[in-house]
Amino acid sequence: MWAPFVEWSLSNPSYEGDPFDVIAKVMFEHQTSGEKRVTEMFYDGGQTWKFRFTGTKTGKWLFSTSSRDTDLNGHRGTVVIKQNPDPKIRGFLTSKGNKYAIQTGNDGKLEGYLFTVYMQRPQYDALNFADWDEAKIKKYCAATKKNGFEIIFIHVNNQWFKLGQPAWNKHKSRDPDRKTFAVLEKIITTAHRLGCRVHFWAWGDESRKWTPIGVGGINGKADRRVQRYIASRLGPLPGWTMGYGFDLHEWVKPDQLNAWAKYLHKHLGWQHLLCARGYPLTGPDNILSYDGFGRRDASLATSSHGPRNYQEIIEDMDSDKTRPHLYEERHSYLREGFKLDMDGTRRLLWWESMAGGMGGFFGFYPRSQQPYPHTEQLRTHYTFWHAHKHFRLDMQRADKLCTNGYVLKDTSNQHYVFYQENTNSIQVDLTGMNGPRPAVAIDTKKGIPTNQSRQTETGKADNQAALNLRLGTRCG
Repeated sequence: MWAPFVEWSLSNPSYEGDPFDVIAKVMFEHQTSGEKRVTEMFYDGGQTWKFRFTGTKTGKWLFSTSSRDTDLNGHRGTVVIKQNPDPKIRGFLTSKGNKYAIQTGNDGKLEGYLFTVYMQRPQYDALNFADWDEAKIKKYCAATKKNGFEIIFIHVNNQWFKLGQPAWNKHKSRDPDRKTFAVLEKIITTAHRLGCRVHFWAWGDESRKWTPIGVGGINGKADRRVQRYIASRLGPLPGWTMGYGFDLHEWVKPDQLNAWAKYLHKHLGWQHLLCARGYPLTGPDNILSYDGFGRRDASLATSSHGPRNYQEIIEDMDSDKTRPHLYEERHSYLREGFKLDMDGTRRLLWWESMAGGMGGFFGFYPRSQQPYPHTEQLRTHYTFWHAHKHFRLDMQRADKLCTNGYVLKDTSNQHYVFYQENTNSIQVDLTGMNGPRPAVAIDTKKGIPTNQSRQTETGKADNQAALNLRLGTRCG
């Protein structure tokens, strides 16, 4: 279940023309539930075509192939998806309302997920992944988790066509580079196994020639060829999301972006969230992505890096409650021209979480100072929300329950998260709480002890304030 994917190979000596243009589909159907997944085959060199499958339900799946190419048509088979012995392996990232949600367990149960991307540069330059082996991928994931994140960032550009060449004027290929895809799938599967995920930028900007404009145009024949190859080869792999690129207003139009997303979703047999920085893609399975800082308020350029305040994040989250949101501008540490310091970084992470799960993009800009001086503060955020699973899909803001602070609570009135800055006490209204609940107080500037999970169960916390809260109690 979820990983690893299953793969089949077929020989096709009778093909004609460009092998990347041969279309062959495979339909999988779950025998018990009737759930269907349709994917395509991909060319893998010589006379070989392959297709892949990842089960979203345990049990037997039946499959059949269809194609105008007789060698790829009419094949049938079965695959039995078994339970995964590693409960930490999760499935595809999706959404519920305006929250990110991730598939878990053997029944695909959705759990709340906080989407925060980490860019580590220059040690792991997102543009130069040609020589990435498993050791380097593990090192990137380890650095990502050390800094309190789990989503690594990769920038592809024209390497879709030629590994190692991000610009379209540096190659003459019009077909997908199988070497590039081999590296990318290695990155995705290794990161997924380690509990990390991958966020791609498909393209960059035209001033650097990091676009498909020079290879037949946006959504042209070569571009569509790559999109189908992404869908067929990477689509069955859980663990990745994709943004279109940056500075999009300079070189691509909204209708082209929506056409790209629509085409990919049509060919992807599994759900992968897509986004276009600064443009609201239409339709389901798309992230509402933002660019700029503080809604393009030029006066903020030398004083902040990101939204003005917590209230602005709330307004953005509430502007569309049907899909998840992402600040896709890089909120890099001390990025040149901005002042997002350690306190600002930590607080922005907590603001985005307490607002209901706004996505963010952190790490280091090429010229920004490194490293974070207090990585334990970022790991405290990660441990609290991810490791202890305090972010629930049914949580809603209830800020009126806390004086000068922010509140999330679930619909059962059993699980609450209170957050306040620069304080030694928090006064909260618990008259609506459904029965007694243990409570643990943490200092967001300090690391959480390794035995925190046991503390949460017992209500006891070493070197922390712990209270056993009961119905009708007010504490301060």
